[in-house]
Amino acid sequence: MQNQQTGQSWQNGSDPFFRQTGSSNWNTEAASSIDTKDLSVIQDEMYAEALLYKKCTVYANYFTDQTLKNLATTAAQHHRQHFDTLHGYLNGSY
Repeated sequence: MQNQQTGQSWQNGSDPFFRQTGSSNWNTEAASSIDTKDLSVIQDEMYAEALLYKKCTVYANYFTDQTLKNLATTAAQHHRQHFDTLHGYLNGSY
């Protein structure tokens, strides 16, 4: 899967969070009951949530204002929860 804007391949990236999204971690029984197009959409959403989580985490570390730091941290947690929900769905533990 490639990021359409930068052409980077997140699946082959060095960040372990992005490697976690690889299809090898999915419950094949649950994934096999989803058609290919839907599975592709879910995978794209997982990559988007992973990227948003990473960006918010980086921003939280840049900010010195505590209000902005808290806002970015909350947003990061929000995106991580979305990612975990999608990942759980694919593993059949939703």
